[in-house]
Amino acid sequence: MAQCDIHGIQVLFPFQPYTVQEDYMKKVVECLQKGANGMLESPTGTGKTLCLLCSSLAWLESHKAKLQLDMIQHSSRGEVMTDLKTVLQELTGNWNAANNFMMPRIIYSSRTHSQLSQAIQELKRSSYKHVKSIVLGSRDQLCLHPEVSKAPNHTAKMYMCRAKINSKTCVYHMNYEEKIASNSQYQDSAVLDIEDLISLGKKNMVCPYYAARNLKTRCDMIFTPYNYIIDPKSRRAHGIELQGNIVIFDEAHNIEGACEESMSFQLRSFDLALCITEVTQTIDMIKDFDESFSSSDSGAPDFTMADLSILKVMFCELEDVLDKELAECSVNDGSKPGDYMIDILSRVELTANKKDVVLDLLDKIILYHSTKATSAMSSKGAGLQKFSDLISILFSRTSSEGYREVDFKKEFSIKYRVFLQYETLNKNKADADPWAAPIKGSARKKSWKLDCWCFSPGIGMRDIVDRGVHSIILTSGTLSPLGPMINELGVSFPVQLENPHIVKDNQVFVGVVTCGPDGTPLNSSFQNRSNERYITSLGRTISNFCRMVPDGLLVFFPSYSVMKTNVAKWEENGVWQNLSGLKPLFMEPQGKDAFQESIEKYYSVIKEPGSKGATLLAVCRGKVSEGLDFADENARAVVITGLPFPPFFDPRIKMKMNYLNNIAKENKGIYGNDWYVLQASRAVNQAIGRVIRHKDDFGAILLCDNRFKDKKIQNQLSKWIHGRVHVFDTFGPALKNLASFFKGLDQLPKRSKPNSTLGSFQFGSSVYSASHSSNGNHNVTGTQITKDRTAEPAEKLFEGYKQKDVSASTSKNCQSSSSIFDIMDDPSPPVQAGQPYKPSPLSKYSSSGYDNEEIDSMPSSSAKPKDAKKRKICIAFRQAVQPENHKNPTEMWKSYLLEVKSLLGVTEQYGQNSSKLLLFLLEPTIEKNFLPYHLDIGLN
Repeated sequence: MAQCDIHGIQVLFPFQPYTVQEDYMKKVVECLQKGANGMLESPTGTGKTLCLLCSSLAWLESHKAKLQLDMIQHSSRGEVMTDLKTVLQELTGNWNAANNFMMPRIIYSSRTHSQLSQAIQELKRSSYKHVKSIVLGSRDQLCLHPEVSKAPNHTAKMYMCRAKINSKTCVYHMNYEEKIASNSQYQDSAVLDIEDLISLGKKNMVCPYYAARNLKTRCDMIFTPYNYIIDPKSRRAHGIELQGNIVIFDEAHNIEGACEESMSFQLRSFDLALCITEVTQTIDMIKDFDESFSSSDSGAPDFTMADLSILKVMFCELEDVLDKELAECSVNDGSKPGDYMIDILSRVELTANKKDVVLDLLDKIILYHSTKATSAMSSKGAGLQKFSDLISILFSRTSSEGYREVDFKKEFSIKYRVFLQYETLNKNKADADPWAAPIKGSARKKSWKLDCWCFSPGIGMRDIVDRGVHSIILTSGTLSPLGPMINELGVSFPVQLENPHIVKDNQVFVGVVTCGPDGTPLNSSFQNRSNERYITSLGRTISNFCRMVPDGLLVFFPSYSVMKTNVAKWEENGVWQNLSGLKPLFMEPQGKDAFQESIEKYYSVIKEPGSKGATLLAVCRGKVSEGLDFADENARAVVITGLPFPPFFDPRIKMKMNYLNNIAKENKGIYGNDWYVLQASRAVNQAIGRVIRHKDDFGAILLCDNRFKDKKIQNQLSKWIHGRVHVFDTFGPALKNLASFFKGLDQLPKRSKPNSTLGSFQFGSSVYSASHSSNGNHNVTGTQITKDRTAEPAEKLFEGYKQKDVSASTSKNCQSSSSIFDIMDDPSPPVQAGQPYKPSPLSKYSSSGYDNEEIDSMPSSSAKPKDAKKRKICIAFRQAVQPENHKNPTEMWKSYLLEVKSLLGVTEQYGQNSSKLLLFLLEPTIEKNFLPYHLDIGLN
């Protein structure tokens, strides 16, 4: 345990922090000491979360001690306790002591609960595990009631829960506060996560959802998802107080989109139809109640028939207005300014000054409807809830101090856009969710949807700042460039950091692979991604990486549709079968349950004794790329198959770009095209972050799209990658350098050593392995080329690469050599990071440009070549590589291979239908190792 002095704060850290970790903690403490906002980037694997927790909690403990000491000093001067609120207000600045007597808290948020779980585990392993902490969750995760937990959606759960509480029929909620107060397991537990709350809830018959809300009042740190803070409605529902507290957004690379999404909404034709249906059903439900009954009577509603009638008329008029608007809109005329929705609602007399009345009425009807409806097909007020959310978002800023309707409409017209369009109902969706289908009996011929999109994340972020927070800290491994993000959020971030990575250069290999084994350019642009030749070449590229990469391999596609297209084509042309034969294959599913099952299987396969690893096909911006831990053998390489640009012709994307272009002209913000490229780069950076997870981890990053050659795109990759990028214009050198990277590591965990296809090559029934000399010379001798007919395990073969006492002499006489490969030299210079690889004459002819060329395994055979045949092959090879033959490489190699084929009797050994011959070329590589370079060339 190390104790570090960070700006006068004593921070307890599990070990002596590295420079990047100390720099990070200094910035965190600086934010908190100054009460300033911070934007801090530190690559995945640098211990960002641990540093964040330790430094922020160290400051909090120090700050609390100071406040307590100052209070004691005030009391010692004769000041009475009634002045405590005033004292607190003086000591904490903008802290509103009238709310409660509690000290500032840290509200730690991330995008998903899985990310929060990882942070909680870090806290439990730290010296601050004694700090009272709680995680907030939804009823979907925490509800134990047998009926409520099975409700079809979150809205239904919420209102059913409230009804059970009001009727005192939930045994878990009854007296839960007393149970918590008298139970030492709740009072003594420092850190309670979702699993802890559920376990204790079942054991003590206490509602986990309300237990978390109750316990948060005693906690110094609250863990919560993004939307509980950003969304004002969710914030109120969970009782999250921001004033005077520190708000941390971890994994904040998604914060812009999260802010925009929280202030956007969608209204569909069936939503309005559902609202009308639900109001009508409610009218039928209360017709037995006389309006003279008081609202306190058992079962009586808290609203009148007149209220329902007015509401139904409003919905019907709104439906008619929007139907007419859609009819007048041409196909290309669906875009409207943001204040269009405000004008539409004003036509049915729904304005900002009526917002509270309408919301209150909707809330009462939803509660009544969700508790009284008995039909299994009842929507439980889902339509009314959606309309309530719409009003809350639309008029969210009308309650702020100094609100003026003119300013409100102006801001909406600039920062929002409305888009109307007809839509084709997805039959599968309608079958799965009856409420997504048009209401039975509806006369409407076409379904439509209205989207109101917020394009300024600053609206949501400013709302948080206006609540009087102490500090906001945004942190992630992929925030760069910081300028555009700060500009979009519209909030000052005076404390900034862009940390380098903690790993050394020999722990990571970054290569831009511009073409496949057959020379086909790798380019996943929209115009080229359906090209069959490209898809096949990409599959063969991945196939070769499977051979060279030990253990886990992650392959990321730009989208689910692109991944499915590639897989379908690979299944047709045999590439899929080849891939699955090299490593077990897994695909990222879109369903939540299926996803968890696939990931668990992927992990378990890799951990099996003698495993050759596994390949996981995933999607940029998908769940695999966001927050999952693929440390060590779970991911030794990540392949990026293309740039995941947002869909260019999507109306929302086009409107966002237009919005940015307009504001860029005024305040020099980022332009739409720059934002468009930045979205792809950030998604790539997130995927790249899966491979290096800690200081001792290592792995390769393979960018398989020739657009990554562009310096502008490279500059938008994570800063720690800059200067480490190798650009390969042909495939062979890329593969050689990849193999050299894995072989050249001084220390490899035992189970992560390459399998038998790495560092060895098959010739007939024999397996050959190569080694390198310790003096740095690229030499091949009889002692360095060994033959192992039994194909020993990778661990034994791998030892050959680490021999330190091999001879430096080189035999150039093919007749005295132990292999044809002894005659070859390495005429190519080492690759320098950031520079394209310039192939030697030999590698130029042996890496690309031939029909059906693929680096692949040769069929096994019981026959092995005779020594005389081997000598003849050596002679043929030496003749083939003479400079005068370089003018016509295709004919040169075909002539040579035909002779080799004849010498080895390939047709007889491998069957009459054999059209391929495996040629092994062994060339020294830049990392002082040797690579068996396999060429599969068609000879039909």
